[in-house]
Amino acid sequence: MSEAAAMPSHDDLADMLLALGALLPPAELHGYISGQLAVGARLSEPEWLSEVQAFLDCEAPNPDQVQLLRGLYRATLTQLEDGQMELTLVLPEDDFDLDQRVESLGHWCQGFLAGFALAGKRRHSAEGQQPYSDDVGETLSDLAAIAQVGLEGVDDEESESHFFAICEYVRMAALNIFLECNEAPAAGAAPGPSGKQRLH
Repeated sequence: MSEAAAMPSHDDLADMLLALGALLPPAELHGYISGQLAVGARLSEPEWLSEVQAFLDCEAPNPDQVQLLRGLYRATLTQLEDGQMELTLVLPEDDFDLDQRVESLGHWCQGFLAGFALAGKRRHSAEGQQPYSDDVGETLSDLAAIAQVGLEGVDDEESESHFFAICEYVRMAALNIFLECNEAPAAGAAPGPSGKQRLH
């Protein structure tokens, strides 16, 4: 995986969100941008930063925070587009309790659905896109169900294995939706928000 595709860590994003006074977790923010990109949205840097501030209902980010948010956008888009099927979900590390990781996965799915719905509505209004396939609709329904999942504090080897399998399903679901809803990017297009160029 290229250095450009390195995803900001969950802890770094959590510290940033705390400093901004945001109440939503890093997983939900990453799910949100993943959902927008999966349905075909491409945002300039000012648009992305405005989206973040509105979604999180937080203060305007400072230059260091802008750099982290830029990295989140670029890494997510690069991983979706590079064809390697290596999207990294921003979730807590394995040393967190399993119930916390399960909750974060639910937040990721909630964010994805919110981003997908927002960008999908805009795309339909602007381009008159046809409805999505049955496969996409079923996958979105699955993500909505996963958003409500809970293991009630159970933390054993079987539950860990089950959680890993669900994470893998969510990861592949996002990638497959992206593949269906996006055309190949134009040659020479930048892999993230620059304030000047967008991907179509």
